[in-house]
Amino acid sequence: MADNLYILDASSYVFRAYHAIGYLTNSKGFPTNAIFGFINMINKFVSDNNPDYFVAVFDSGGRSFRNDIFPEYKANRGDAPEDISLQFPKIIDYLQARGIKVLSMENYEADDIIGSISEKFKKKFNIKILSGDKDFTQLIGPSVSMIDTMKNKTTGPKEVVSKYGLKPNQMIDYFALVGDAIDNIPGVKGIGPKTALSLMEEFKNLDNLYNSLDSVDKDRIRNLLSDFKEEAFLSKELVTIDTTLEVPSKINDFRIAPPNEERLNLIFTELEFDSFIKDEKKENSLIKDANYHQVLIKQDFVKLLTLIKKSNKVSIDLETTSVNPIDAEIVGISMCFKENEAYYIPLSHSENNPQLQLESVLFSLKGFLENKDIHKIGQNLKYEKLVFNRYGIDFQGLYFDTMIAAHFLDSSLQSYSLDNLSRRFLDYKMISYKDLTLKGKKNIPFSDVSIDDATVYSCEDADITYRLYNLFKKKLVKEKLFDNFLNYEMPFVSVLSLMEQRGVNIDDSALTIISKEFDLLIKDIEQKIFKIIGQEFNINSTIQLREIIFDKLKLKPFKKTKKGEFSTDSESLQTILDQHEVIQHILSYRFYSKLKSTYLDSLPELINKETKMLHTSYNHVGTSTGRLSSSNPNLQNIPIKTYEGKRIRESFIPRDKNYCLISADYSQIELRLLAHFSEDEVMISSYVNGEDIHSNTAAEIFGVSVNDVTEDQRRLAKTINFGIIYGIGPKRLSLQIGQDIKTSKEYIEKYFSRYPKVKFFFDEMIESAVSKGFAETLTKRRRYLKDIKSKNFILRSAGERAAINTPIQGSAADIIKIAMINIHNDSKLNKYCRLIMQVHDELIFEVDKNKVTSAVKKIKEHMETAVELKVPLSVDIGEGGSWSEAH
Repeated sequence: MADNLYILDASSYVFRAYHAIGYLTNSKGFPTNAIFGFINMINKFVSDNNPDYFVAVFDSGGRSFRNDIFPEYKANRGDAPEDISLQFPKIIDYLQARGIKVLSMENYEADDIIGSISEKFKKKFNIKILSGDKDFTQLIGPSVSMIDTMKNKTTGPKEVVSKYGLKPNQMIDYFALVGDAIDNIPGVKGIGPKTALSLMEEFKNLDNLYNSLDSVDKDRIRNLLSDFKEEAFLSKELVTIDTTLEVPSKINDFRIAPPNEERLNLIFTELEFDSFIKDEKKENSLIKDANYHQVLIKQDFVKLLTLIKKSNKVSIDLETTSVNPIDAEIVGISMCFKENEAYYIPLSHSENNPQLQLESVLFSLKGFLENKDIHKIGQNLKYEKLVFNRYGIDFQGLYFDTMIAAHFLDSSLQSYSLDNLSRRFLDYKMISYKDLTLKGKKNIPFSDVSIDDATVYSCEDADITYRLYNLFKKKLVKEKLFDNFLNYEMPFVSVLSLMEQRGVNIDDSALTIISKEFDLLIKDIEQKIFKIIGQEFNINSTIQLREIIFDKLKLKPFKKTKKGEFSTDSESLQTILDQHEVIQHILSYRFYSKLKSTYLDSLPELINKETKMLHTSYNHVGTSTGRLSSSNPNLQNIPIKTYEGKRIRESFIPRDKNYCLISADYSQIELRLLAHFSEDEVMISSYVNGEDIHSNTAAEIFGVSVNDVTEDQRRLAKTINFGIIYGIGPKRLSLQIGQDIKTSKEYIEKYFSRYPKVKFFFDEMIESAVSKGFAETLTKRRRYLKDIKSKNFILRSAGERAAINTPIQGSAADIIKIAMINIHNDSKLNKYCRLIMQVHDELIFEVDKNKVTSAVKKIKEHMETAVELKVPLSVDIGEGGSWSEAH
């Protein structure tokens, strides 16, 4: 029996991996998603097939001989994304270390090399081409097959006939007729797959077809073939895989060699693919010569208390039973007073070893923890503050949060986890939580982790945090950012923790009623869809929905997904709204289904059983612009202006009948910041004089007086005003306003004509970002823009939009943060007014009904005077018995 020779169409697999794995980088910011996916593919294939002979073939990346024949060949393809191009060399390094032969040839594509290898060895070996590319069907024969490992599908001669109705040796001529839009192969214009199949069935090949052209029955087809004869034979030349190249002559050149484990581990370490590193080669996760102490008995604790009294700063870390601080119970506490030395106090471990009593330890530490003059250092100190609060401790002296400092210095990082910061800035891999708590296939609670293991893990957390504090503080001082960090970022930790601790009251019975209403509405919409389509199907299934919309209804698609399928996302459906009545019903079905599952059914389940409140979690470093994000639930996504959104907001009510809710919302804060930064006199004048900027913009665009502006014109101008901030272009604007690109371009040109300094400001921000490598906000918080100099137009354009948007949206976040801090510090106001939520530019308070007038005045004052701009800040404020009434 002949051996198998596996030939990998490696370039295509790299692209598949790139699109299959989301955005992924190592801690240095180097992209790794394609590499990670590719390695997993190779590992699985080798494990499943145990190949002896294996070769990976790559495109050379340059022009091929086909471009000499037809310069427009593959002209439709843009440059590969820059982040995937960076990963190819690492993938080749990996394959070579893995013992797999790598081939590529200048002036030839991977297809030609694969074809030539197949031709050379097919008489002695079973050739297995690993690819999903239809072009390889022309090579298939008795000893040559194609395997698509992604779909676990093998294609031999029978499968080619089954799918295409043709034999493999007819596929070249078939492709010549239909062409290939992706590769810009012209084919015969007007001849599609069905016609090409019919012609090939009758005439067998292209030569016979053109020698018997008069025998073609249909005049239109005959004329097309005649008119595009040259293109047909040109296309045949382009689609034909060259099988005559000089390739390695010895089969042993393709035999897999033993892997170079040392080299592989170096590659995996650099890329931070820890799961791939062989156990015996893994880096020791303990800090060398670290001095970590267990505090198990009273004498040890007394010594620690003595050390605490002598210290003015300490890194502190809690080990608990839950990631949710509202429910978490303390298992242990670690402290670090200097690098390389830390202490762990185990308090609630299940092992039968002496441990100090939790209540006694907390009682002894209470004075220290509440002392404002002792600087507390931590990673996500908000969590510690919320947990300590459960034990009646007002955790004070929050001096330095390494997570927040890293974000303040650079808000573009992928992750601000302690492990990632350690990797990136200390080049050190920490012990992972999973290493301790995953036993076999089961996760154990931290309380079941041995005290010895917990000591090393928790002390390492405190130690690394202390090291990062020393590093980040130096950076902040050097860049003259330390004062801003202390004044704006660290006080905000206490604001957020108190807001989360208070929570918000939810009328869950009202949500249940609305949920039942929505359920009936969803079912009604579903039946309307089925009636229109004429059949039942799963509306939630992307595959079934795609078949209905594009196969059955034959609607024209807007775009494709990364996998090449027609997109059915909301944006795509919005663009084809006018093509069929069912699209609006599908969008309505999705809208109500999402609201029901995300809010109506989920919010009651998130109410804390102990406090009876909803405690959303606010992420201080959740966005690159500095805006807060929230989770469990995500309050930011509740619709604002729709009737349905208002119904949901009606369920947010005061916890006390003597209180009401106040909503205070910044009016057009981002546009006001645009006026401030651009110093455009016309825009500044509009705000200083209290004019309606949307009406002013509409008057300019449509050439009418302000008094004659219609509601529709104002609405369109509003879309343009806000879109400009986000770098909207003619194409995107045309989609939003339902007009052609030319008209949208004219609107944008008229906008910049009215506000000329806005364009200068945009250009200045881009130029500054190119020069510095980052954009910054009012408080000097930085966002590094790695793509601002990219040669890839799409990546560079995204970087330029971020350079424009960051100073505006980021500064809006700064202003709201400052206002919240000022309100938090107003002790008189806080006696009768409680901040309970922040959503976008809106703050929501619970206020004593007898103090509403005073609260409104003070809140408005704090928010409108948070910073001084060239235009006035304005706040819309209201009160009511629910969030909906107040907004």
